[in-house]
Amino acid sequence: MSGRDTREALLVAGMELFLEGGYDFVGTNAILARACAPRGSFYHHFVDKEAFALSVAEYYYECHLPTLDRALGNESHPPLERLRRYFEALARDFARAGYVGGCLLGLLGQELADRSPEARGALSLLFGRWRHRIADCLREANDRGELDPAIECDETAAFVLDAWEGALMQMKLKKSGAPLEGFLRVVFGRLLTKVNVRQPVLGSS
Repeated sequence: MSGRDTREALLVAGMELFLEGGYDFVGTNAILARACAPRGSFYHHFVDKEAFALSVAEYYYECHLPTLDRALGNESHPPLERLRRYFEALARDFARAGYVGGCLLGLLGQELADRSPEARGALSLLFGRWRHRIADCLREANDRGELDPAIECDETAAFVLDAWEGALMQMKLKKSGAPLEGFLRVVFGRLLTKVNVRQPVLGSS
């Protein structure tokens, strides 16, 4: 393998292993074995394990971008429907996988945020990029009159993403799709809806 191929193989291996066993329980030997990479290649490409994990997080997000772009950029559907379809597709993926894994950004955040300001900042930045994409979709819905104008799009996007991460944690605990179904039902059935204001009847007091 070329140096570039080796680096990507290590990132893919890290992504798989961190999703399977978490950051603390995965050693560099396991990563090298999964990647079929030569000894010494890990520290040739990465300063330490934490730097590797943050590179894995960036790689994970970049791998997810085509799905995000395809779903939220599909102008054949209204913005809120695009957003709903996006989360529904993710929920189906987790169902097919047997409700394991979860979101790697959230998993790494739980393990690294308290011990490393650098990790906290890097992961927050990735979550921010994801959140901004959701907020842009909400702003488009607002501009088209599909959303309650009182909703603040950035704050709501942050809440939606936080709720999704919480639903994923409960999904893993319960080994069930019920938390994801609840997320979809509440977010798209109650939160992200247009408020119909009843117009006053002429002559009424």
